Amino acid sequence: MPLKQINHDPQFKPVKSIYENRLRQFIDTGGYKDLNLPKFYDKQRIHQDGEYVKIWYYQIPWEKGFDPTAPSVRPSWKSIIDADKNGEIKWKNTAENQPFGPSWTTTWFKVNLSIPQDWLDSGDQLTFEFNCDNEGIVIDPETLVPYTAFSGNERKEYHLPRNGDGKYFFYIECGNNGMFGVGSGGTNNAPDPNRYFHLKTADIVWPDWDARALYFDFWELSDAARELPDDSWQRNRARQIGNEVMNLFDPNDRSSVVRCREFLKKEYYDKYNDSDKVYGKGDSSLLPNVYAIGNCHIDTAWLWPWAETHRKIVRSWSSQTTLMDKYPEYQFVASQAQQFKWLKDEHPEFFYGSLVPKVEQGQFYAVGGSWVENDTNIPQGESLCRQFLLGQRFFMKHFGAKSTVFWLPDTFGYSSQIPQICRTSGIERFLTQKLSWNNIDNFPHSTFNWVGIDGSQVLTHMPPGNTYTSDANFGDVLRTAKQNKTQEFYEPGLMLYGKCDGGGGPTKEQLEKMRRIRSLYNRNGNVIPKLQLGLSIDQFYDNILERTHQGDDLPAWVGELYLEFHRGTYTTQARMKQLMRSSEIKLHDLEWIATKTSLLYPGKYKYPASKINDLWENVLLCQFHDVLPGSCIELVYKYEARPMLENVLKEADKLLQGAQTVLIDNAVKSKDQVSVGTLAWCKEDLKADASDFIPATCTVEDDYFVLNNGELTVKISKHSGVITSIVNEKTKTEYIDNKHGRNKLGANQFVLFDDEPTSFPAWDTELYSVNKYKYLTKVEKIEVVSSTASAVTVEVVVPVRQDCKLKTQITLKGKEAGVTDESKVDIHTKVENWNAFYQFLKVEFPVNIINDFASYETQFGITKRPTHYNTSWDTAKFEVCHHKFADYSEYTKGVSILNDCKYGFSTHGNLMRLSLLRSAKAPDANADMGNHEFSYAIYPHRGPLSHKTVKLGLEFNYHYKFDLSSEAAKAFDQFITLGGDPNVVLSNIKRGEDDKSIDSQYALDPQDKTTVVVRLYESLGGESLATLTTSLPIKEVHKIDSLETKSLEKLHFHTNKNDAKLQDIPITLRPFEIGTYKLVL
Repeated sequence: MPLKQINHDPQFKPVKSIYENRLRQFIDTGGYKDLNLPKFYDKQRIHQDGEYVKIWYYQIPWEKGFDPTAPSVRPSWKSIIDADKNGEIKWKNTAENQPFGPSWTTTWFKVNLSIPQDWLDSGDQLTFEFNCDNEGIVIDPETLVPYTAFSGNERKEYHLPRNGDGKYFFYIECGNNGMFGVGSGGTNNAPDPNRYFHLKTADIVWPDWDARALYFDFWELSDAARELPDDSWQRNRARQIGNEVMNLFDPNDRSSVVRCREFLKKEYYDKYNDSDKVYGKGDSSLLPNVYAIGNCHIDTAWLWPWAETHRKIVRSWSSQTTLMDKYPEYQFVASQAQQFKWLKDEHPEFFYGSLVPKVEQGQFYAVGGSWVENDTNIPQGESLCRQFLLGQRFFMKHFGAKSTVFWLPDTFGYSSQIPQICRTSGIERFLTQKLSWNNIDNFPHSTFNWVGIDGSQVLTHMPPGNTYTSDANFGDVLRTAKQNKTQEFYEPGLMLYGKCDGGGGPTKEQLEKMRRIRSLYNRNGNVIPKLQLGLSIDQFYDNILERTHQGDDLPAWVGELYLEFHRGTYTTQARMKQLMRSSEIKLHDLEWIATKTSLLYPGKYKYPASKINDLWENVLLCQFHDVLPGSCIELVYKYEARPMLENVLKEADKLLQGAQTVLIDNAVKSKDQVSVGTLAWCKEDLKADASDFIPATCTVEDDYFVLNNGELTVKISKHSGVITSIVNEKTKTEYIDNKHGRNKLGANQFVLFDDEPTSFPAWDTELYSVNKYKYLTKVEKIEVVSSTASAVTVEVVVPVRQDCKLKTQITLKGKEAGVTDESKVDIHTKVENWNAFYQFLKVEFPVNIINDFASYETQFGITKRPTHYNTSWDTAKFEVCHHKFADYSEYTKGVSILNDCKYGFSTHGNLMRLSLLRSAKAPDANADMGNHEFSYAIYPHRGPLSHKTVKLGLEFNYHYKFDLSSEAAKAFDQFITLGGDPNVVLSNIKRGEDDKSIDSQYALDPQDKTTVVVRLYESLGGESLATLTTSLPIKEVHKIDSLETKSLEKLHFHTNKNDAKLQDIPITLRPFEIGTYKLVL
């Protein structure tokens, strides 16, 4: 028709902001809900009425002051259901809004439902809606199979399976805690022990599924109207159509819901917007902008204990397997072998009957390869290898394949040796997003090659949406597409969606929203990102390689991925870190001695593989990235983690004594006793004869105690107790600088820093704290407490605050002549009643060194970091992590600070600073309070950093020794020795996991072979030659992966030229290489 000549009905141009804001009314449950879509969400609903809905409860008994992690307050499903069948449980009636609690207790509900006949006749899917604001799970009373979880408003529907009579009976187990624990006044605060949770809803519902579908249709349409570019026709059209839908809707006519849906499909969506077929439509020639994968990052402990995580796992994963039945496009990943093991052991019906089939069908993917999502800063190198040894072998044993992706979305920074350890563990891909939390610099890449200090690389993707907990909203998809920093190399980004941290995982709502978002793209063009589901994580990384010439096109990042945040985690929960260092060392010693004993006396001693692996499981569990760093609530440490590691030490000692007894009892008796230990040095580095010993002495000169051992002269002020001078007697080199810089007092000077981060108290210490400090200069007592030929010790007592003091003993030991440049100043400190409030105790060492970098020991090597603040990237590293030593050297001299349990450090200008204790109050209000004891040492040396610092650092930590007859000691030591370049370290020895005779629970292919696994590493960054010499009757030697599943190279060996009973195995290592070798006997 032609344009009308006369306009009798003028129209106005809609005002964008008004019409856009109006859209919120349509699905809002506020004052207009009965005039809009919420009126029709339900066709009918019946509240708990005692007829159709009958619910009783049983509160698991508890006593005041109870252990929240105890099995008695968390009984097994079977025990409760069996007790109920036997009539042993007294159930009570429930009431609306009834409180249940207190915190950490358990409440069971018994549910009987009778569905009205007209509801059944409709053929519609009916639901049971339950909301007690805590965490719960539906349990089948006969099979013990879980159906789905409840978690407050996030997840409250149970889709009732269709049956003929409409009768339902099931149990609900509820933990009286929220998804994020029971924080008092805030999520990250210390728990409130008296939280109660109220039964808000217990209804059967006949939903109007068309109205609920329209809810998602309209939600994503209105998001498009708000979040697409303002100059795009798609945004303006979405706003207009949304308003037309609201005009079309009639709150008095339910059928208008269907008309609204049909209108939307006609005008803006395609016809597949609520079908999995939507992902096969649209322009297939265009690469998706966003690939989406569901995940359920469950913190193994954090604001809740491990005991609660056991329950979070089955709640979360049962909900996911249920979703998979309805959404075939849905793919889900979960990491942490520990969590799978808990599930297998406690809920085998679900593990084997539901989860494993979903793995086999390709919807549920076990990823990560590690035992837990571990911290990578603090654990020693062997621990990181064992994370993969146990994790990957568990996956291979139960799922038939190992993971190819190291999955650490939430860990607090990533060590420079992770790429190599990954590659030796069958992993060549890595995922995290945590560097998006940097509070100073913006990390420049999304997809890149991460290169470790040895040159090994892993293909890395950091999801551009900067989260692993996306709600799959329209904005999440937009951000993932727009924030991709490496689109010139690889256009798509990965969007990780699902309720995480406290568990839960993706929801039905998220999957419905994503179908609509893809439908919007199919109909309206690429101003809307193309979202794709159905691609596995391996396929995603395969696609990156395919489109980047196998990764050759991608930028590289060399060295550590330092997180510019959470720097306080190197120090918080000091006792936990001390127990971890001790446990790692104890297991090293146990394997060292048990391996030798099992082969020296095979008929009298069996290598206790399963017991050792059980201990390793516990150590690895404690390395979870909130537990070891110190960011959990108090009860995790009080009831679980610290007792667990204390038990590791106790049980390892028993096993050590068992092996040691066999060695001693079977040795040829002799008065000539020799001390043996668990370290092996290169032959060229053996010490001289102890008969050339030079004693330590102490004299008083003016205001100083002067300690001397023929190599070092150490001056300690009689007034302040600090070390004012350390001089090399031969070169007259002074190592302490108390004339320049801000510390003009001396070394071993304690200092208290203000420690008030802007957020996350247990996690963070901030840059501004560096310049707010107080030196502890008052001394209560200083005296020589021991003066013998072997050592001289001066004790200094320093008050910190009321009822808190430091007792520090400074010791110079006598020196063995012929052993040069190995003298050090040992310092042992006791802290009595540490009771500070947001203060950070450190100890400083002003040194006569100038260089632009310092070296910090990391796993199997060193990481170099700046000693200046040239750039923001340099400034961000004002606090860093190290292991057994930090070294600051020039070409001609240097100073190493050794320690036995500390990890935080900084070196700037002429000042080295070791972090000792923090006093954060959240989430553990009592973190680090009490007594502490630790040791460190000052090692001044000639020349730059060398193997001597590495060796002294090891000797400062590994002390286990016992006496054997000289003949037995020779056999013990000749078992395996190391020669060649002294920077090569013989790190660990153990039995091969697949030796049939040791009965390892992690054996994959048990064989009638006897094997020994030996791990070496090059410690300082230079290609090196070494020789393993062994008295074992070896048949083959292989260089292998750290999983002990693959031979990388068969090595040649030959008879030792000096002793025909020994075999030499020549080895070459590249800089910082970790070499693992299997000796087949």
